[in-house]
Amino acid sequence: MKSKLVKRVIALALVGAVVAPFGMTTSAGAAKDGGSRQINEVPVANLKQGGVFRFVQVDICPNFNTSAIEGNLLNCSQVMNTMLPQYIYFDKNAVLQIDKNYALDIKASRVDGKQTVTYSLNPKAKWSNGKTIGLADFVGQWNAQKKSGQGFNITTSAGYEKIESVKKGKTANEIVVTFSETYPDWQPLFSALKPASLTASPDAFNNSWKAAPTITAGPFKFKALDKVTRTITVERDKKWWGDKPVLDTIIFKALPQAAQIDALLNGEIDYMDVGNDTNALKRARENSKINVRVAKAPTHEHFTFGPVTAATKEVEVRQAIMLSIDRQQIATAIQGIVDPKVKPNNNHVFLDGTSCNQDNTGTLGKRDLVTAAKLLDGAGWVKGADGIRAKGGTRLSVKLIYPSGNDNRRDTVLLATAMAKEAGIELVPTLIPSADYFGKYVLVSKFEMAIFAWVGTNFPIASAPNIYKVGGAQNFGNIGSTDIDATFAKANNILDLKKRCELANAADKEVYKLVHSITLFQRNNVVGVPKNVANFGAFGFTSIDWTKVGFTKTK
Repeated sequence: MKSKLVKRVIALALVGAVVAPFGMTTSAGAAKDGGSRQINEVPVANLKQGGVFRFVQVDICPNFNTSAIEGNLLNCSQVMNTMLPQYIYFDKNAVLQIDKNYALDIKASRVDGKQTVTYSLNPKAKWSNGKTIGLADFVGQWNAQKKSGQGFNITTSAGYEKIESVKKGKTANEIVVTFSETYPDWQPLFSALKPASLTASPDAFNNSWKAAPTITAGPFKFKALDKVTRTITVERDKKWWGDKPVLDTIIFKALPQAAQIDALLNGEIDYMDVGNDTNALKRARENSKINVRVAKAPTHEHFTFGPVTAATKEVEVRQAIMLSIDRQQIATAIQGIVDPKVKPNNNHVFLDGTSCNQDNTGTLGKRDLVTAAKLLDGAGWVKGADGIRAKGGTRLSVKLIYPSGNDNRRDTVLLATAMAKEAGIELVPTLIPSADYFGKYVLVSKFEMAIFAWVGTNFPIASAPNIYKVGGAQNFGNIGSTDIDATFAKANNILDLKKRCELANAADKEVYKLVHSITLFQRNNVVGVPKNVANFGAFGFTSIDWTKVGFTKTK
């Protein structure tokens, strides 16, 4: 079973009435260097059979339904990727493939002028309750996610809202999905498929998997959630019909970021996402038992604005804040030890290393205190005796939240605070307990500015719009425009790759002008693991196969 360790939410060309082979795809987010992953690839026959892999996370998953907004977190996806159907994966060259454990074939065609996708399901694929994966599960997922306002707390309806019908094909194992209009990035829609019981009602969807995923269908199954030890344990599922997993058990253990490097060096965990933690990277590289693995990845750090305040409601203020920050200096200070050539990320949609990447920042890309001052002067913000501007009794002050236990995000916030002050803007660093950061602040839009990272997908044109859409569940500040929404919609309604990229980039330029968020830098996939860990590490734009992860034999 292969899984993509990404979380933002989520092309095959349809030519006339010809059935196009699924594998012949071209995605606008295709990686230019998909083969750069570092995972210590070793044949399964050469690995020690069994064992426990201890996978560290910053927090435990609050809801195992990854289609719900509360479960739309990377740590939830990491756990559930061991237990849910994944119909597609990206091979070692970042080329899209069918996961034959779940589908024998997937074909796209035009039938009576409509885009149609036919899934030929693997008849061996069953849920843990013994039911065969089938039509009811596909229909349930479509019905729950096809539109907002039904009571299902969905992350996005993108793609699902364009489906006209989901019906049985020529056999019980054939599912036919018909679209009302063209949707190029249809491939991820039914991956991480949920059982029909989870999508049967809003209450089941929103709440029934908070304590545990009750029905699964993967090489591993849920064993336990321990909130005292802050661990989630999954174990090999003996009913799994695919290749037998090497590991017996995977333990997902929550530890504060600052404590992870000691745990790794002391042999208490088998993996750490080093990211841009310069101290951890240095210590890991100096330890003879640890291997640091690196790959380019679709993850980018940024400041995002929450619901606008009296200080941030004017676009001129948000533009001035962006202009006051030296993004190159921050990128070098935080990410430079990992990537000496690091540069600011200048595209919300297409990251460096992917097709269609270009600089969309316009006049806001480089620090410019003179222009920032002109914008604020023109908007009526006047400097006070302490150097901070004010207007009509409102101080130009913005609370910028960051999570505890993450030194790099603290340092990023402090650097930005000092820079903004030179423009007469007061950013107020506000520490939030890491356990509360997303659930009680970010995901519920309880912040003025926040720092975190988006983990992208290999289908960026499909997955990005929900972040910038007016009223979108992931547009936490609700900063956007109908024009931006319409442009992204056009990009998701045509097949011409070049035109799709042009439209998505045009929309992104407008996102920058509104300063929905301030992109900082792209984070490499940098991990630390014991040297005997095999088939696991820095995957970049490719997928993990949990059945092959294990430890090399002792010599």
